[in-house]
Amino acid sequence: MTSWLPGNLPQRVERAGMMFVPLTPALLDQDYAAVMRDITMLRAWSGQDWPTADFPIESNLADLVRHDREQRDGIALTYSVLLHGVVQGCIYVRPVLEALRTRGLEGAGSLQLVAADVVARGWLHDRAPADLIAASMSWLGAAPFTFPRLWWQASSACPDQLAACDELGLTDALRFDGPGGTWELRSPPPPS
Repeated sequence: MTSWLPGNLPQRVERAGMMFVPLTPALLDQDYAAVMRDITMLRAWSGQDWPTADFPIESNLADLVRHDREQRDGIALTYSVLLHGVVQGCIYVRPVLEALRTRGLEGAGSLQLVAADVVARGWLHDRAPADLIAASMSWLGAAPFTFPRLWWQASSACPDQLAACDELGLTDALRFDGPGGTWELRSPPPPS
């Protein structure tokens, strides 16, 4: 399932003071610290009860191994977001139908979406959501990527991300009710 991705994925991308690097087990300690820093925010962002207050580092390692494998196998793009050299967040990118499936939204909106569209979602400490969304959409919308349409996915439990989408002109919106609440896909309107 690698046809949606370019052959050589970026190993380091810098945008607006943020550095994006592949999410791998080598980042375990920093990633774990970032995950455990604001459990309430991450639960709202994920629409799940993850992470728990007693989330063990071994479970985080298993998550990182899975995300690394997803990237190597071309299932998803998974990047850590570093500020000043320290992991402070992550982004995840998948084909649109797979992104909906991971949120329990199989079949939702299939008439409004093109299967080749791509969805990004992510979280970041210490910067405004608009900074993360703008930087992510900027580099994922440029070479080597050639996605037909790029959407940002946010939970209704993260109104700051939805407001950031409005601020950035991501005003085309698709809403889906599912497990964990209401999810929105946001994209700029297509050129007329």
